[in-house]
Amino acid sequence: MHSNLTTEEKVIVALRRITRAADIHSHLLQRDYGVTGPQLSTLRVIHRLQPVSTGALARSACIGYATLTGILDRLEERGYVTRARDPADRRTVILNMTDEGSRLLASAPSLLQTRLRDELLRMPPDEQSVLLGSLLRVADLMEADGPAELVAGPS
Repeated sequence: MHSNLTTEEKVIVALRRITRAADIHSHLLQRDYGVTGPQLSTLRVIHRLQPVSTGALARSACIGYATLTGILDRLEERGYVTRARDPADRRTVILNMTDEGSRLLASAPSLLQTRLRDELLRMPPDEQSVLLGSLLRVADLMEADGPAELVAGPS
């Protein structure tokens, strides 16, 4: 189907397909659970690290600070997280998940599409490792121009 495309064009097509599938899954999460994929992903990281500063969350979740602020605004509006100033350093905002956020996480589906998750689990562990290694390599290559500015901002 794509035999007349260059390798560069084939990579772009594959990335577009992945991005589109992720966007569709995020839309379905929004429709069915009231949160997008990035919001749900952020909530899972908060749950794991809480109490966590916004800076540590941005670094851990690999989300740009400006993007994270919007995600946190929506999560806080819906009552899933709380933000409070750190008494030891008033510049630092500390996040915690609420009971409502915990209930959402308990009922929410996987961040991966069902088919992707199921097929991934069917793969032998060595194939899972190869796939993950390839995806991480692509992510590293795409961030070669400077991932540091993506998560820059106050802690």
